[in-house]
Amino acid sequence: MAIQHQFEPCALPISELMFQTLLSQIEQHSELGKTSITLNFRDSAYSAEAGGYHPVEVSLQWTKSNTWLIQYITDFAYVGNVYPELERCVDFDVSTGQVYLTGLGWTNIDRCEVRDFYQLWESNFLSYLTMGVYDDIKSS
Repeated sequence: MAIQHQFEPCALPISELMFQTLLSQIEQHSELGKTSITLNFRDSAYSAEAGGYHPVEVSLQWTKSNTWLIQYITDFAYVGNVYPELERCVDFDVSTGQVYLTGLGWTNIDRCEVRDFYQLWESNFLSYLTMGVYDDIKSS
């Protein structure tokens, strides 16, 4: 069975490599029989002072049709100068069909510009994962 057939259709142009990566992470970090999982990708050196690679969170739900449904993909970043806080920077909220971008707010997930941005974001994320910058990967 092709990898993408193990996932529900999605409004985002998710690549085969991203699907493979998610399945691999689910297998490595999930307990057998879980019906939902949130994958957390962290660069332990990332801080407001030093910068680094943004933390990423991916939430998936197991469906009655025996496929994974991507609920959201969220990228976090430190915001603020005096008292920086880790906040949502980019949020592909697939479950609601909306995308949040810092500075722009919410917009529809199936806009052409969002699709283009997602492809760039995904390419960067997969490159960072390949480079090993996410040294703290967990599930909840």
